Amino acid sequence: MVLATSGTTAGAAAGAAAPNPAPTRTVTLVTGDRVVLAGPRVISVQPGEGRSQLAFEQRTDVTGDVHVTPSDALPAVRSGRLDPLLFDVTALAAFGYDDQTRGDLPLIVGGGAAAARTEGLQAVRELTSIGATAVRAVKGRNALAQHLRAAAPRIWLDTPVRGTLDRSVPQIGAPAAWQAGLTGSGVTVAVLDSGIDTANPDLAGVVADAKDFSGSATGTADRWGHGTHVASIVTGRDAKYRGVAPGVRLLNGKVLGDNGSGLESGIIAGMEWAAGAGAKVVNLSLGTRFPSDGTDALSQAVDRLTEQTGTLFVAAAGNDGYLVTSPGAASGALTVGAVDRDETLAPFSNRGPRPGDGAIKPDLTAPGVGIAAAKAHDSVLGATEPSVDENHMRLSGTSMAAPHVAGAAAILAQQHPDWKAPELKAALMGTAKPGTGLSVFQQGAGRVDVAKAVATPVVAAPASVSLGTARWPHDDDRPLVTTMTYRNTGPAPVTLALTTDVRDPAGAAAPAGMFTVTPGSLTIPAGGTAQATVTADTRVTGPDGGYQGVVLAGDVRTPIAVTREAESYDVALDFLDEQGNPTENFSYGFTDIEHPRSFSGDTATARVPKGKYYFQATTWTDDRHYLFTVEPEFVVAGAARLTVDARTGVAPGVRFADRPAAKIGRAALGFERDASWGRLSTWDYIPDFGDFHVRPSTTSASSFDLAVEAQAAEPDGQGGFSTSGYLYNVRNHFTGSVPADPGFTVRDKEMARVRSEEAVTKPGSTGTREGIITRPLPYGLDEFYSPDQEWYPLFSEDGVSLLLDAVPRSYRLGHPALERWNAAVFGPAFPAGPRNRAVRQGDTIAVAVPLFTDQHAGRIADGAAVIGAHTTLSRDGREIGASATPGTGTFTVPPDTGLYVLHVDATRDNALSSTVVADWTFTSGTVPGATPVALPLPAVRYAPVVDAWNRVPGRLPTYLPITVDDNAGAAGKLTALSVSYDRGATWCAVPFTDTGALLVHPAGAASASLRATAIDAAGTRVDQTVIDAFLFTAG
Repeated sequence: MVLATSGTTAGAAAGAAAPNPAPTRTVTLVTGDRVVLAGPRVISVQPGEGRSQLAFEQRTDVTGDVHVTPSDALPAVRSGRLDPLLFDVTALAAFGYDDQTRGDLPLIVGGGAAAARTEGLQAVRELTSIGATAVRAVKGRNALAQHLRAAAPRIWLDTPVRGTLDRSVPQIGAPAAWQAGLTGSGVTVAVLDSGIDTANPDLAGVVADAKDFSGSATGTADRWGHGTHVASIVTGRDAKYRGVAPGVRLLNGKVLGDNGSGLESGIIAGMEWAAGAGAKVVNLSLGTRFPSDGTDALSQAVDRLTEQTGTLFVAAAGNDGYLVTSPGAASGALTVGAVDRDETLAPFSNRGPRPGDGAIKPDLTAPGVGIAAAKAHDSVLGATEPSVDENHMRLSGTSMAAPHVAGAAAILAQQHPDWKAPELKAALMGTAKPGTGLSVFQQGAGRVDVAKAVATPVVAAPASVSLGTARWPHDDDRPLVTTMTYRNTGPAPVTLALTTDVRDPAGAAAPAGMFTVTPGSLTIPAGGTAQATVTADTRVTGPDGGYQGVVLAGDVRTPIAVTREAESYDVALDFLDEQGNPTENFSYGFTDIEHPRSFSGDTATARVPKGKYYFQATTWTDDRHYLFTVEPEFVVAGAARLTVDARTGVAPGVRFADRPAAKIGRAALGFERDASWGRLSTWDYIPDFGDFHVRPSTTSASSFDLAVEAQAAEPDGQGGFSTSGYLYNVRNHFTGSVPADPGFTVRDKEMARVRSEEAVTKPGSTGTREGIITRPLPYGLDEFYSPDQEWYPLFSEDGVSLLLDAVPRSYRLGHPALERWNAAVFGPAFPAGPRNRAVRQGDTIAVAVPLFTDQHAGRIADGAAVIGAHTTLSRDGREIGASATPGTGTFTVPPDTGLYVLHVDATRDNALSSTVVADWTFTSGTVPGATPVALPLPAVRYAPVVDAWNRVPGRLPTYLPITVDDNAGAAGKLTALSVSYDRGATWCAVPFTDTGALLVHPAGAASASLRATAIDAAGTRVDQTVIDAFLFTAG
């Protein structure tokens, strides 16, 4: 399908990620359907086998991620049985779950081992803590075929988890605890991370047991360098860089691989192992990409293991300055943010409240900026991060903050060997030092103070009080009451004054009477407990929004929070089927036009704050009749009702006046409008308009646009278009609202005309245009495009590769064009456009070079099938990293400027461009800021006139047009050119000009191979070889 869709400009970031060169990517969903992405844009949705009659909903969420959900999965996503990340194609590509990178999809399937025994699923490990199984789903099959029914268990994407990396021990008072003889002696702490370098003197003899859960070839060794640093913060034995609890014994659970990344399922397995092996405390200096409401698999495992074993899980809050991620979102986790040595909250430290229920997170802070600790030898971070000396380096992140707290918990566990997670968590939170001007949603209780924790006999339960949301209006609110229990572990009675210090949404003191605690004074007997009652009365007049602060019992602090809901109303939704009866087959969402937030649910009543909303809904019948509904601007100013009645739906009628036999093969409906924070976009991809209707809207907006799009060709009488000699790509726009008649008539004289010629590289193969015409190659088509629209034309030689334009094209009425597809020479390409294929951000280089692009200047290739490939990056002669994916890799590099060589080679089972090799030599230094910068990499492009079989006459000279692309747009110049007629065994230099060369061929050659060198204006050099660049005709 040819698509050109708009995305949303996000107002809030979902989380930081490695720089993405944003290449074209194909993502196969767990349902077997394929989505082609060009950077952030969806340009093609290709249904899986037997799924062509389904609809596919493309939705851009408020963070900018694009979701493509097949209609048969919508009910399970709505009910929460299917993880929405399974259809977040932006995330799937960012995770490396695209088809170029891996051939399966990792999942976590609830319901025990029996639920995972499904065709297309391969069990990896049992996750007994949550009653689930980690599996691998084979791509191309519908692995969810048996899981889309109502009674099926929950399924999560098994997402990658990374270490949360972005004067510490004395800062938290550890020396005072040491002087009291408390070093964590006799306590076992598990560090679940990238492994531990036990050869570092700081950690000699401290690891009691180790196990690998990452599948690394290096076992439990630390080749990334994160785990060693974290472990030494817990218990390092160096005299100067001593850990918080130097007396503990460690369990080394390697859950992150040698690239610093692991899967949720491996981390859960590591948690189960650690808890079963007797760990009193488990450190989790790692996190997922997305904020969590605490219901994800990893958070659930934390909560259940905490309850079952009493083990305390200390988790990093995350490092993107946004909301807390998993596992830190778990209610049972002790979640840690980061401060610097001046007690200032680190800008990267994630914060709360937790999405969904508004719970307080993080729970504590600890030092996490510029922390000096042990360096793993022969590790990536050890080679790239600032070194202190031979055995130590500095790192920043909530990853560094968490082990400070884990060590503090170990000290408390030595002092109170009978305490379990709730007591350890409460004692550390209750004695924390608050930061000036920080809310509990930024710092929790405050910065951990282990000296005070071991000296304070009183412990409060619960450790924090999250009271949720009081619904508007507030004159009838019921007071929210919590009982606090205070335990005195000391030998003498303690009398405490009880007060509250709570702030309103603007930071002013909460209105008098809104928060109270009784009694005002409490005497707790030695070894005993006493209780107090905390009341939040949201009837008291005050501003709406979040209230947060602490309950104080002497110096013991308990964070407290409640939200006074802003003016909001119930919107009753009447979903009616084609007979006018209520239906449960619906999915909907309200997106706020003024703020980047949305509201959805699985019931027919939505709770929505007062305001203006873009409303979108899909309803369907069991026999696959669909209705798409959009209200461009639905105003909520009071209790409201909205009816979605399938009987009012109309089919967009697209009529082909000059070719009445033309039939639609794929279609799309695009609904878009501006919001104050971006552009809202929903697209539905459908097979035709017969059973797919739209409901005329009752509201309007000046920026609203409905796009009705179709691809059509002549049917072959067998359900396809294999004999069609023409192809329509048409699109019409309706502005303001969804009209009563969204149809239109297509006339050839009003269309832009293109003649396309599709060549062949593998005899006997077929070629597909726009996902609907599949014919034996070669062939030609007469194509008709709606003029002055943006299009992404697509072609694939099936089983070989996909070709598409690097930037959207438009065609002009009255200007016929000729386009050739699949024409040699196939090689590396950096076409002009916004999607740079090699970038650097900070000290990370990411590349995704298309290696088999045809000769068209503006085109790129995607998903070329290869039988062997290598991608390596070297610096000053030393290899930094390698990848088996052709032209693709992400590498952590030193910050100072150095000389790099990016080497790529790929071999495919094809007579054309059977082997492509390229070496780029360039200099690069650190790139500050959050914006990736394109690396200047040139590529040599050749465009000989070839026939439909990619041949030239061997008996005639061939003029070889030559251009030099550059990834960063720099000017490039060819400096050397050679040709080989024996597939690279011997080479002959060829004269050339700035625009090309004339080749005279020897008799009897079967193919010509090309070798070239080019240099761009930035000084980057490329040495590029293409074996079997083009073929010769016989005679």
